[in-house]
Amino acid sequence: MTTGKNLINRRAVLLGGVMAATSVGAVFAKPKAVITSKSQMPDLEAMLPQQFGGWQIDRNVIPLTVSPDVAETLSAIYDLTVSRTYVSPRGERVMLSVAYGANQSRALQLHKPEVCYSAQGFRVTAVEKGEWRVPGATIPTMHLVGVLGNRVEPVTYWMRIGDDIARGWYEQNKVRLKYGARGLIPDGVLFRVSNISSDPVRSYELQRQFVEDLVVAMSPKAREVFVGAVALGQAG
Repeated sequence: MTTGKNLINRRAVLLGGVMAATSVGAVFAKPKAVITSKSQMPDLEAMLPQQFGGWQIDRNVIPLTVSPDVAETLSAIYDLTVSRTYVSPRGERVMLSVAYGANQSRALQLHKPEVCYSAQGFRVTAVEKGEWRVPGATIPTMHLVGVLGNRVEPVTYWMRIGDDIARGWYEQNKVRLKYGARGLIPDGVLFRVSNISSDPVRSYELQRQFVEDLVVAMSPKAREVFVGAVALGQAG
């Protein structure tokens, strides 16, 4: 019988082998970036509607600021960022954060919320994978709960890398190496939603409904930018 530990070790060996093969291949084919200029980058602000499905931006909420060292790191990794808080007619609030990076090489790849929340002093718990079905898309998701003092924040995120969705270190590097083997450095988006609540199950359903309403309101181009062609079933 294959144990969970042996399966993890086997995956690590396989991924290591792919890394080695890709490193050798890089000698013969230098990766070429997909995004080459600012004009090719998506207009995140315009693609995210200010109101949709009863949700609207809550302009009374001031976003939390990060420490200067974390802010410096983020500015070096991401080319574009958007942070908003939306409120429903029932007074429910969901925080949305989107970060875009044009170059998903190893040095500049998207930082996972598990790492960023920990760097800001949060205790990260209950990390688990999920899947959301919304109109026109099946989105692989990662869920976690960040705790800082009395603040309890259930979080859902995914990373769109090229056409694919990735969650966590293993999937992120697997996708990056997939493109590297083709001589490409894809762009990427970190899409994160969260809210303040001590009830993660209820929070994740609220977040799923928020994302469903948002995806329905998006243009086809915006869906591809934020959700990816694979999740939309459009990949060739």
